[in-house]
Amino acid sequence: MAHKILIVEDSHTLAKYLVRKLEAAIGNIKIDVAGSYAELKELLDKNSDYTIALLDVYLPDMQDTELIDFVLSREIPSVVMTGSFEEDLYEKLSGKNIVDLVLKDSPQAMEYIVNLTNRLLRNSTITVMVVDDSPTVLHQIGRYLQNQLYRVILEKNPSEALITLLANEEISIVISDYYMPGIDGVQFLQKVRRLRAKDALGFIGVSSDGMSATKFLKFGANDYINKPFNKDEFCHRVNNLAQNLENIKTLKDYANRDFLTKVYNRKYFFEEGENYFKKALKEQKSFAVAMIDIDDFKHVNDTYGHDIGDKVIKVLAKRLIEKTKGQDLVARFGGEEFCVLLKDIPPLLAERFFNEICRDLATLRVEADIGNHIGFTVSIGVETKPLDTLEEMIKQADIKLYEAKESGKNRVIAHVVEEAF
Repeated sequence: MAHKILIVEDSHTLAKYLVRKLEAAIGNIKIDVAGSYAELKELLDKNSDYTIALLDVYLPDMQDTELIDFVLSREIPSVVMTGSFEEDLYEKLSGKNIVDLVLKDSPQAMEYIVNLTNRLLRNSTITVMVVDDSPTVLHQIGRYLQNQLYRVILEKNPSEALITLLANEEISIVISDYYMPGIDGVQFLQKVRRLRAKDALGFIGVSSDGMSATKFLKFGANDYINKPFNKDEFCHRVNNLAQNLENIKTLKDYANRDFLTKVYNRKYFFEEGENYFKKALKEQKSFAVAMIDIDDFKHVNDTYGHDIGDKVIKVLAKRLIEKTKGQDLVARFGGEEFCVLLKDIPPLLAERFFNEICRDLATLRVEADIGNHIGFTVSIGVETKPLDTLEEMIKQADIKLYEAKESGKNRVIAHVVEEAF
């Protein structure tokens, strides 16, 4: 569903400029613009379901903080834009539940507004867990985070927070107080780091004791905030951490994922696959390795062009991701060749799975040009018997793939043992 953004600005030129910048920077958004109280009221009477509002301080027919109060009364998170920073305005707005007060006096300031809006919309997909035994502080931090559009989980007890963290992989950031009953914040942090690494889960320590900062940072916190904290500083630190985690993920994706299909690449498959392979042999878990290749792919490229060939590859990758479990590994080894590692699955079920995949892919159609759709098939080789190395299992799956090609294509050849262990 598209995010809805409300812009309230009486300068048509500035409003149009902001709309153009937002649409260029952020995909899948719908923007409404109001330049007067009448236009604003008409929009809000129809629908107040806006993700965020970007508000001028004043309108010709709304003075003081009437505009801000009116939009906030509809419970719409609001960024207030001003042409010049005035101390008395800041004081007036400090007690109001606005997202931020920002300048709009230059192209650089407008760029900041666009980036902030983009950040806030991405925040709506991020879950933050707050751990503090003080209901007052817990409520205050929760309110700040919700104001920044984060999904929020509040926990009073660190032991219960660990259970929540184990059960909820969507938690991306943890904010924890230092002084808590049972275990302190640093002990809690150490337990958290045994579950999730620093580049996968952000952690911010909070305390009124400045000496705690060193302890938090030494044992794996990403950041630290002193109590009592300023709302603006707190929100900027959390947003900066969210941005840093996204940047790390982007860099990892560049290193570990195939550029065209976004599935894993060969390098990551062997790194992660080797870890699972050793664990599966030790724990005597059944699994399967498959090599998948698009039939007659050269004909597709020669007949319809490489753009259509790429489209076929992406359709195949997307369907493999949809059909496998999150724990399974799907990788593009190169060209039209993919490798799949199904984890914790009996051999017969693995064979059935790949036969279903083969039949399903044969039903798909890819648009080659207007009114013309083409189909494609795949051949699959499957190895379910645990061998000495993962690489040897892949080689055996590749041999089965060759047999599938030689025996007519669009089929699965599998080496299935009744029980792998």
